Amino acid sequence: MSGDLETIRRIHAWHVGRPVERGASLSRHIAADDDVMIVAFLRMGGESRPWGVALGTLRNGPTVHTVPEARNRDLVADMMIEVAPILLGHFRHPQWDPRGPGGFQTQALRQIWLPGATHLEMLQFVAAAYARTRWERPDVVSLRALGNLCNALFLEAQRPGQQVVVTATDALRSAYVFPTSPLRQAHLGHLLEWLRTDGTRDERWSAAHEAERLSVSTVLDPELERRELQPLVSSWGEKPSASTASAIHAVLSAELERRWSLTASTISHLRADRRPPNSGLAKLTTSSAQAFHLSWGERVMNEAAGEPPFWPNVFTDHNARGAAGSYHARVADHDEARFLLVHGDRELQREELAAGKGVIAEVTSAAVDQWVVTYSYPDLTTIEAGKSLTIAGRSNMRLEVVDVDLEARRLVLAPKWKRAKSSKPYEWAADDTKWIGTSLVLLADVPVGVMRKKIKAARVQVDRDITSFLLAPRSRHAAYDDDGVVLESVEVDR
Repeated sequence: MSGDLETIRRIHAWHVGRPVERGASLSRHIAADDDVMIVAFLRMGGESRPWGVALGTLRNGPTVHTVPEARNRDLVADMMIEVAPILLGHFRHPQWDPRGPGGFQTQALRQIWLPGATHLEMLQFVAAAYARTRWERPDVVSLRALGNLCNALFLEAQRPGQQVVVTATDALRSAYVFPTSPLRQAHLGHLLEWLRTDGTRDERWSAAHEAERLSVSTVLDPELERRELQPLVSSWGEKPSASTASAIHAVLSAELERRWSLTASTISHLRADRRPPNSGLAKLTTSSAQAFHLSWGERVMNEAAGEPPFWPNVFTDHNARGAAGSYHARVADHDEARFLLVHGDRELQREELAAGKGVIAEVTSAAVDQWVVTYSYPDLTTIEAGKSLTIAGRSNMRLEVVDVDLEARRLVLAPKWKRAKSSKPYEWAADDTKWIGTSLVLLADVPVGVMRKKIKAARVQVDRDITSFLLAPRSRHAAYDDDGVVLESVEVDR
């Protein structure tokens, strides 16, 4: 989507005085109440480890865990030991769920919903703290398992089209166009008030602006922290007591539950939307379950069986080939997700047509090996001979472009099927006379298979690969006799 088009949409939303629907369908999967885990974090200013966590499924509601002093790593670890079984059990870790993560292949997809981007970042902070910890404590296995799960969730969140990790702000922005700046759209309360408030544009704006006064990120409002929590934390430092810990918990709990509830309200609002789910979501949900099982589930099962799994490093791809493969994987996932969603939403199809990546055409001739179509829109298309097109809404109906006549606005196409796919409209046999005179939206095909091959090719080292010359620095070590004469000199890797 171009920036110009998005700006025009925001101006239109401002003109009508409310958020407007983005597209004719919803492009975000929402699991059942038992399968949606909502997690909200709070951290002390300057610290990366949690000060408090609220988590729970939509059916059961939130459980709040806090510590009185977030700078005490032992207290934080004790808290995360309490959190670990809940989160690990939700994602079917075999130690906490007898069904194991293999359930992703046969059971409903499980999700984690977070209020916003800063809460997603906390997953990486938890992974960095515990995934490879060598802390000598009896329950360190639970901490490592939690760290590896958080790392897998954070990596999955970066994969385009995935449906496992969802931030509420992104879910709302994918469903609606808001008449406000992109910076303000990072605030979940701001977005919800635009949707929930009735009245004029000014009334909606006033309510959304007022909601911004309450923090929804992982840090508290500085004034609230200074006024209510700083004296309590100082008192705890001087003399720890149960009453002080309870007072700190009360303040943090209210803030955590508010963030949790805002996320739950987001899900309720999306469920109440009358638009149908995008038809491409079924494939994306299935591929998400498979991808997350490969990146986390299989490794957990190997670990439970006593086989040491390879857990991805929290900070690096290790080498240039691994990074290149990850890049091609992201590109392939992005293009495949876009391709699947475009076929299920007419608004997305209009965007593709406006970009010249398809045509509105009428079939003038239909034979088993050749079609001739004339297109009316757009005036300038990027379609060229040798590429493939698909019929909108029928992603398995492919036609190869044989010839393009821009002056006559005519395309010669070779259908890649012969017999009818089914008895449904627009799935007839290639030479069926019903095609003649039919107006179709033809969209550019996405060669996902070719892109997937690039991933493997990028990760395999070949002769004359430039990465072969990226050697580690070397240093020279020498041995001397009593008179300072060099007896032996050896180069070693640093």
